[in-house]
Amino acid sequence: MVEPKQPLMPKTTVAIVATTRLQDERRRVLDLLYQPILGVSAYSLATVMWRQVALTADLKVEVTHTDLLALLNISMTALESARQRLEAASLLRTYENQPDRMPELIYELQQPVSGEMFFKDDLLSLLLLEVVGERQFERLRQAFLPRQLKRDKWHEISKSFLDVFSLDNRLIATPPKLIETTKAAFDQGQTSVEPEQPTAPDFDFGLLSELLKRSYIDLTDLQQYRQLIINEHLLYGIDETEMARYIGDATNLATNKLDATQFKRTVAAAYQSETTPVVASQKAVTAKKASESQEETALIAAAKQYEPMAFLAQIRQQQGGYVASGEQRIVEQIASKQIFSSPVINILIYEVLIDLNNPTITQRLTDTVANRWAQDGVKTPEDALASIRKFKAERAKPKVGRRRNNQKNIKETLPDWAKNDYQPTTKKPLTQSDKEQFNAQLNKLKKLRNGGD
Repeated sequence: MVEPKQPLMPKTTVAIVATTRLQDERRRVLDLLYQPILGVSAYSLATVMWRQVALTADLKVEVTHTDLLALLNISMTALESARQRLEAASLLRTYENQPDRMPELIYELQQPVSGEMFFKDDLLSLLLLEVVGERQFERLRQAFLPRQLKRDKWHEISKSFLDVFSLDNRLIATPPKLIETTKAAFDQGQTSVEPEQPTAPDFDFGLLSELLKRSYIDLTDLQQYRQLIINEHLLYGIDETEMARYIGDATNLATNKLDATQFKRTVAAAYQSETTPVVASQKAVTAKKASESQEETALIAAAKQYEPMAFLAQIRQQQGGYVASGEQRIVEQIASKQIFSSPVINILIYEVLIDLNNPTITQRLTDTVANRWAQDGVKTPEDALASIRKFKAERAKPKVGRRRNNQKNIKETLPDWAKNDYQPTTKKPLTQSDKEQFNAQLNKLKKLRNGGD
């Protein structure tokens, strides 16, 4: 979404519109499933705007932000944040009107998805799970699951449509023009509100479809998993050929349908079993320390070299640890929002684990840093490092002259694989010989650090 050219002001006029009234079942989804992930302000803003349009016959009302602030009793900053959360959850679309035209903005309300679609959406269901926890998530899931009836001993005697109603067979075969134009009008309306297909600039979904054409996979069914496929590509850097193989491995041979859960497990298992090449360089240990600007350049180069999961694995290998499942979910969540590029996500991982010296990646800290970067307009790794320096400078202002030695910088904690003279090899699994050589080098480095020979 493109931000308005002018900052939002209390006097800014807004037209709130909707194409249909909020359905009772969708209101239940909004109350039970969306509310926990939206927060109080965003949820209240959604309900207030739906109530306002419901007061009019044409589902359109013009207000100012002052009116909304009075109804919600929140600040202008909180209102703008709430609106952005609704946009991110696909509950609201915001438009700018023509210059010098009133109202200045248009807020188009979107129906919440059905309960079934909510739980089938990876991003929405994952965020709900993160917010409410497993026990409440299970309660909500059970509340929206359709009731299963046991019909084993039932004998159906229901009549079909044509058993009861009489129609001219010729009309059924060739419907009148009015019927066709009516169907086309509804189809056009349905198309206009469908969300844009998710894409990635370096992934050709058309090529993936071509690769899968000769297989037994149902390509029509595959379209509903487009977002999942793009997410896995962004996280792991999987190209079209590899993606086709993973999809084939996770497809049910009996139904020709992709098992999304199995697909994610297959990709994660393949990722965890591979060892991304990391060769410790003696030069990085014995060479004279480079300047901070050179270290930052090396970190940026390393961030651009790896996909987020590989980058995280590199740090964990340097620390002698492993990637926890919770950390993997948090990185997946950040990547799936497609707010930051992969190199920026890598800098975010580095900031949380190394620069801030945290043992694990936590949801709260990651969201705090990510939100700060989003507000600073971070788009590149260089922007991210600039935001880090800015934050440190602001935090240090009240402490001038005190404990300055405790301030950390990138130069102090940059891992070996991100050093300026590190030369990465191709992204292929290491052989057993390579692993033994790598372990021997690590042991030698540990001895050097401990004052050994």
